[in-house]
Amino acid sequence: MAATVNLNRPTIPQPILALLAALPLCLTLTACAAPTPTPPMATPPPPTTPAPTATPQPPTPTPAAATAAPALQIGALAPDFTFTLFHGEDELGASTLKLSDLRGKPLTLNFWARLCTPCWSEMPELQDFYQQRRQQIQLLGIDIGQFTGLGSHKDAGKLLDSLGITYPAGYTDDPAVVRRYQIRAMPSTIFIDADGRVFRIWTGAINRRQLDSIVAQLLPGGERKS
Repeated sequence: MAATVNLNRPTIPQPILALLAALPLCLTLTACAAPTPTPPMATPPPPTTPAPTATPQPPTPTPAAATAAPALQIGALAPDFTFTLFHGEDELGASTLKLSDLRGKPLTLNFWARLCTPCWSEMPELQDFYQQRRQQIQLLGIDIGQFTGLGSHKDAGKLLDSLGITYPAGYTDDPAVVRRYQIRAMPSTIFIDADGRVFRIWTGAINRRQLDSIVAQLLPGGERKS
């Protein structure tokens, strides 16, 4: 008998077929009903400490601009300063004095320096004037070479000796003298009355005739002229 393939399938009971048909649907529903995983809660960042705030500093006051020296006025008190004498302490009473110590007698105040050639030329005129007028008026020469680049005290003292100058002469260590007396040229001569007030200002070399003319006005009874 030839081999044959049995084409007749075995019969599956109806209840089992229904159960098999429902199985894929159950699996699908189970997957859909699965709980969604909850993401982990983010850890809150630690509280931020605010950066320290710099304490406001009070505004730094702006220094006031340097005040210009007032003009040397005729009739105003001559600016005071301290000076040291090369010679003349026997006449003035001390080797170190203030200009105000000389009040009570008219004064011819002459600013000069060792390396100032016009200063040399007028010194013999001043010496002659001093010898003739010393009872009426005081003469004082002050070296300011150290503030004008025109020599040292040591050199200034040697110049006086070489020229035979005997009227009181010295120097000051106060640099403000140049500014307060507004010395813009050398030599400069300030005529001061017995009360210590500025009478006349002379810039440049001065001769004996000019000295006598100004002092005639400065002395008591003279005609004041600026």
